[in-house]
Amino acid sequence: MTLTRAGRASDVRSARRLVQAAGLILYILAIQGLFTAGVGVYVFFQGGGSARDLVLPMTGAALAVSYAVVGYFLRRYFVWARNFTFVFSAIALFFFPIGTVLGSVMVLGIDRANRAGLFPAHPALPEPEEADESAPLLRFEPDLSESAG
Repeated sequence: MTLTRAGRASDVRSARRLVQAAGLILYILAIQGLFTAGVGVYVFFQGGGSARDLVLPMTGAALAVSYAVVGYFLRRYFVWARNFTFVFSAIALFFFPIGTVLGSVMVLGIDRANRAGLFPAHPALPEPEEADESAPLLRFEPDLSESAG
């Protein structure tokens, strides 16, 4: 006899929706990063700026790429994307009022997904039988049997 909690399917369904919403928030932040990069490039070319003026557009583009990649893999339930999203959302909580709302939604989504078991508990480790037999075995102890007499 197995015991199941009532409402388990609805918990998983709402957790999936919240993770999808967190991924969408990261996509929106990627778009915002692209706008930041675009404004920085526009100012650089209009004002005849120096190479130091390209720091803002490069940072905006790097953030946009990282947000898009993390959002993509979060929506596919990768553990590393969950960890990045949790840290980012915890930092975003301090940026009142918009960051607080977005950070709260992402923290709630990650928490519900963890409770529902959407993310794998441990990464898959290879079985000991699957180890490559042709690879040399590294030994960290001296082999004293050959040197004795």
